[in-house]
Formats: sequence, structure tokens, C-alpha cells
Amino acid sequence: MLLAHNLSNLWSSLIIDELIKSNVVDFYISPGMRNAPLVNSLLKRDNVNLYLGIDERAQAYRALGNAKGTGRTSALICTSGTALANYMPAIIEAKKSFIPMVVLSADRPIELSTSDANQTINQVHFYGAHVRADACLGAPTEQIEPHIVRNTVNHLIFRSLYPTKGPVHLNIPLREPLDSTKAPISESYIERARETFKILLQTEYLAPLQSLSSEVVDKISDIVKHSERGLLVIGQLPSSMDKSKIKAFIKKLNWPVFLDISSSLKYSYSLEDNVIPTFDHQEVYDKVLENIPSTIIHLGGRTTSKHYYRFLSENPLIKLISVNWSDQKEDPSQNTDIRIVSHVDQFCLQLTEKLQQSCSPIKVDWKEFVQKKEEVIKNSPLCYPYISKSIIENIASDTALYISNSTVVRAFDNYISTDKTKEIDIFTNRGVSGIEGLIASTIGCAEGISKFTTLVIGDISFLHDLNSLQMLKESKAPVCVVLVNNSGGGIFSLLPIAKDKELLPYLTTPHELNFEHGAKLFNLDYQRVETPTQFDEVFRESQKVKRTKIIEVIVDNEKNIEIYNLLKTVKL
Repeated sequence: MLLAHNLSNLWSSLIIDELIKSNVVDFYISPGMRNAPLVNSLLKRDNVNLYLGIDERAQAYRALGNAKGTGRTSALICTSGTALANYMPAIIEAKKSFIPMVVLSADRPIELSTSDANQTINQVHFYGAHVRADACLGAPTEQIEPHIVRNTVNHLIFRSLYPTKGPVHLNIPLREPLDSTKAPISESYIERARETFKILLQTEYLAPLQSLSSEVVDKISDIVKHSERGLLVIGQLPSSMDKSKIKAFIKKLNWPVFLDISSSLKYSYSLEDNVIPTFDHQEVYDKVLENIPSTIIHLGGRTTSKHYYRFLSENPLIKLISVNWSDQKEDPSQNTDIRIVSHVDQFCLQLTEKLQQSCSPIKVDWKEFVQKKEEVIKNSPLCYPYISKSIIENIASDTALYISNSTVVRAFDNYISTDKTKEIDIFTNRGVSGIEGLIASTIGCAEGISKFTTLVIGDISFLHDLNSLQMLKESKAPVCVVLVNNSGGGIFSLLPIAKDKELLPYLTTPHELNFEHGAKLFNLDYQRVETPTQFDEVFRESQKVKRTKIIEVIVDNEKNIEIYNLLKTVKL
């Protein structure tokens, strides 16, 4: 719908219409006055999802979570000044994780932004290298034709999706009036603007060629055929990606496979599928060293395990083939031999069709080792290994799991079942692995995928995102928050640096807080558990009723450390 009260309204309606035509339908709005014309244009549209949030940092992570879940570009709308600065952490995460987002930042016109007027900063190229593209329209004027405004928007959305996904930024200086007050516009300009609403898209961008050449397919097939021993590693994959082609490739290749938690495939397989349980246990690491693979095919992004990269660094003669649709250097071990820029699912499709026979896989019987670990965990007090095991065993099918960073993600990455599998959507923020914004990310994800979602989060990360509890209360998407409270940043207690007792408190930021009153402030359902039996019962119930709830799990950090140390002693 064209709004023609004034130029700010007219341009805003052009921008919003072009976004919708470009399949941007999820709009996350931050409060302010300068962005009023953009919001007003949205309110006149059907078939869009509008989400209002007070805290800009949380709102940006909420939009990030939505885009992670749907694979679509989500939009953020804010006023001028520090508002867009608060989006920065989520934008950085989006760039590193290849998540499509667009920031629409309203701005003061140049005569105000360059003269120290209130609430002004330089918003041009604000995000720098952390966005894939940006543009500044300039203040609305009849000297710029309506189709040029649309072209700018249209191209930015294309850049958020191709050649790789990521965030983009459109800065929009708007002059007053910002409401529906009439201001002069020529009838001919209004008519030219109205005509653009009849066009499906200002410019239709066709996706670039994504298939591998026959030469590349033949080359990799030949390497696979002549590899004495192979290992398939699957790192971070887009959560919204259809994994069926990857699963077919795993089956056809028939190599041992190491699955990172951020691949979303971790629990689709068990030890019976020739899965390597972990690289983070020395016994497993040493066993893999006994049969060093001659070739590793690494699909997707980075793994959570740093010991996998230690393994690569210590064995530079392994032929490492890395496959990901990214123009970034993704090579922490500095040992990649062949880098294939391709969508992982397309690579798997073409190689599956080509592969004839690979090397006979070396199978290691990890079952007794994993059963010993399970026995330790089963008889342990509440600790991270117990919590992750219980959640995977009891989480409802066809739901989603959002996993926080630090100790939480490593606990899930190290869990594997001997014989059981489970299909669940798994989400993480592993781009830069920050601990902020996890509650907000989960809310946005749940809103986008329309699935009951469980978030597992540590206490420090929870404290970082307390403002998001308001969104949690108001969101229509139910989320179960499993809050693990071990009174500080416990991961540092598991590292060698923990020996420095004077330094340690400055890393762990210890506290004596519990979060019952935080839940009460926002009128959220809350339950505190202190034993494994309590946790199992409460978590199972949450998966049945599928309503928003906070489960605070009290963990004694010293006992948690004891269990981790005990698990290290388990032998093959």
C-alpha cells in the first residue's frame, strides 16, 4: 500500500513493499520516533509477522534466531543513535554464521547528523566488515525515482542470500514530518511510485550456478577410491538445511564419521553407525592415532572440538578436503589440501551419484567405552554430563533444542548413545561463540519454526540476557529454559588455568544468585531442582505439556569437576 502523505511515508512504503516482495516477512521492531514511517508502512500490510521488543541487543538476537530457523532474511528496524549499535553483537554472529538479516536504521538527514543534533552518530557504513553489503539512501527526494529506491533494497536482500548468506545494512535518513502530516509531493511522482507496486520484483536475481564441475567430482571420487583409510567429519551446518542428501552420502561413503553437535546430525546416529564418539577424550584420541586416516573429508564449518584440530595439526600428511559454501578461510589447523566452495548438500548429491566403492572402513568397537562413561554419569550427582544425557534421552520428538555456549555445548558434543537415535532440530550460536543473547535467539527460532523449543543455558549467559524474559513471557512460541546454575563460569574450573587460584575468580565471576525472583518478576512458570531424579521428572513433564517454563538446575561446581575428572579416567 502506497502512503503518500509526505516523502518520508512514501519512501518507507516503497522500502517495505520491496522487502515483502523479496520474501522478507519477519520484522523485528525496536522503539523510537525516527523509524515511525517504516513501522507505519508495515502496519498497513497483511501477511507479515511483527515483533516488538524493548532491548535492541535482545531484539537483534531474536531476529537472528528466526533467520537461523527459517533460512529467510529477517529484518530489524530501529531509530537513530545507539539503537543500531546495540544490534552489533548479533550482526557479528550473523556474519560469522552466514545468517541472512537486514538492518533498517532510521537516521537524521545530513543537515542534522553532521551538526551535532540530538541522537545523531555517523551511521553510514556503521557495521563495516561485519555486513556483506550496506547502502545509505539519502533523505527522500523527488530527484531520486521510486524504482531506484526499490532497486537498492532489492539488491541488498540479494546480497544477504548470495553468494553466501549474511547480514546487510540499509541506512535511511528521514526528514520530518514522520507522521501522516501532509507535505507537498507532485502528483506525477506519486503516480510513478504507485506504478512500481504493480511490478513483482524490481529486479529478479537468479541464483548463481551451484553444481560442481565433472572434473571436480571425478577428482574427489578418485581420491576416495584410492584412500586406504578415510574419515568423514561434519561440522557446523545451517540448521534450516535439508540433511537428507548428507545422510545419503554418509551411507554411500561408508567411512567412520565424526559428527559435531552444530551439524544437527549428532543424535541421528549411534555407535552402531561407526561414529567416533569424541576427540576430547585421550583414550579415543589415541585409538584414532593407531589407524590414522589417509584422507579426511570435512563437510561444513568449524567443529566444537579443538582436539580435532590438534589431531589435524599433529598429522599434517593427512589429505584434508574441506567443503563449504563460504568465501572465508576456514582452516584452523592450517592443513587443508583441497578447498571446495560448494553447498554441502549439492556436493553430497553429486558425489553420492558418482561414488562406486570406497575403502573398507576401519571399525572400532567403542561400545564398552561409552557404556563405562554412561555408568559413571548415571550414578553421578547433577552435573553437565548428566543433564545433557537426560535431555537427549527425554526430549520430545519433533521439537527443537537450542544449546548455549561454554560448558553447555561441549557437554552435548561429547554425548552419544550406543544404540539409540533421535531426530531433533539443534541450534547453536557458534559463529563467535558469545554467551549473550541466547534466550532471545531461542525465542526468535521458536517463533520462526513454530516448534516447541528447549534452551539449555548456563547462569552467566542467563544473566547476560535477563531482559529477554519479558519477550519470553509475551511470545506465543513456548520455550522450556533449562538453566544450569553452578554459581559462575564453571568452564574455567575444568581448564589448566584453574590452578591459579588468585586469578580464577576473575575468570569465573562467582555469584550466589538464584533466579526464582527473576522468573516471578515476569510472571513466568518456574521450578528449582537439586537432584537427578527431580530433574528427570520435571524435564519429562515439560516435554509433555509444552508450555513456557524455567527449570533452574542447581549444580555443585566442585562435584561437577569431580565427575569430569572421573570420566577422563575411563579406559577403552
